[in-house]
Amino acid sequence: MSQTIKLQYGLAQPLLSGRMQANPALAKWVNKILGYTNIGNYARSKVFKKHISQLPLHEMKNVLDLGCGYGEYSFMMAKALTQANVTALDIDQDALKNVRFAQSKLNLPNLTIHEGFLHTLPSDGFDLIYSVDVFEHIEKEQMPFADAFSKLRQGGYLMVKMPHITQSSVFPEAWFQEHQEWLKHEHPGQVYSLNDLKQRFESEGFNIIFSAQTDGWLSRLAWETAYLMKKGGTIFQLLSLPICKAFVSADIFLTGFKSKKGNAITVIGQKI
Repeated sequence: MSQTIKLQYGLAQPLLSGRMQANPALAKWVNKILGYTNIGNYARSKVFKKHISQLPLHEMKNVLDLGCGYGEYSFMMAKALTQANVTALDIDQDALKNVRFAQSKLNLPNLTIHEGFLHTLPSDGFDLIYSVDVFEHIEKEQMPFADAFSKLRQGGYLMVKMPHITQSSVFPEAWFQEHQEWLKHEHPGQVYSLNDLKQRFESEGFNIIFSAQTDGWLSRLAWETAYLMKKGGTIFQLLSLPICKAFVSADIFLTGFKSKKGNAITVIGQKI
């Protein structure tokens, strides 16, 4: 069963983090004691692992990470799904340089890297295409639902995780003005509620098999705390990690990976 497959996120952080690369000996101990250090990525990876594990991962032969970024999900999936070929796709040349570097250090012969848009990928017949916090960076009309549908085999799955159109804050929003300005430029596609995203899936020909709203107020508190502590410097950021991870764990415990007022949404559709 898929639930028996061990998905371990953050394998390549010591290879991908500039600060860890600058101090490898210290980074080794930080990683060993505190684990993964980016609280936002840490929280979303827990949700991803829970939701993706509902699929028959042990049967997957071809998997695509759509918008892989620095490749952490690609590395995790390639390591766990040894029977599958995992393709890491992105249009960011600099990000893919880091993916190639990390791949050269990791033993992942079943990982393929492709630079370009989804429609330029020569292969199709994917069992699973997943995209984690990517679609919000794309204009609504340009989101590659149709391309994903065409690249999937009959019965294949598309999973999209992205921020909810509205975001609930814990601390005053004025404390995060810089981040709000970044969002205005970087998130043109943050336009969906959970129901809206489900309707988009259905309009593109998918049958909805799973949907959830996640990342409740405790996960938001974890992110906001980490954001503020990071501004105080690396020491404050690291010292705050255990309590921030405890907030994330408490959020998951209380909501069961579903929150009616959560800041993130996930939909999984099947090509029928």
